[in-house]
Amino acid sequence: MISRIAIATASALALGTAGFAQEATQDTQTEGAATETTKQEPTKSLAKIEPAEGISNDTLSDEKVASFVQALAAVNTVAQHFVPRIEAESDGEKRAELMAYANDSIVNSIEVIADITPAEFKAIDIAAQEDQELNDRIMAQLKTAAAEGTAAQENADDAGAAAEGAEGAADTEEETTE
Repeated sequence: MISRIAIATASALALGTAGFAQEATQDTQTEGAATETTKQEPTKSLAKIEPAEGISNDTLSDEKVASFVQALAAVNTVAQHFVPRIEAESDGEKRAELMAYANDSIVNSIEVIADITPAEFKAIDIAAQEDQELNDRIMAQLKTAAAEGTAAQENADDAGAAAEGAEGAADTEEETTE
């Protein structure tokens, strides 16, 4: 159950941005009743993309699931960057502009991932919410990716410490030879 919620929450951040944009546009229109305001429409939005057809646990390769996990991480990064800024913005017009930019960024972040389109991303997300097996596959990939990320970070930290140690040793050797 928790794993389904994790994917649904991540998707809500991505798909929910359209709701923020509509709310911000409404705020702008009501605040500026006396002045004419222009409606800021996102050029790209997951909410407007039709999900790809024929996506199911049986039709998805492990590579496609891995691409979905990469795209999900990218979407979450964009959402983490924009959601606090959008929620903090009180000016409706600026909020709508942030939303348009966030929507574009979300779709763009999916488009740069190899082997997945925004339509496939949306379809996989929907399918994962309805199919426990697919959800489990995605969660397993997420855990693997997290473990690999942690291991990579630890290796980078170790390499950095080793490099600092080597620099310190080189400095010490240099001082003793002078």
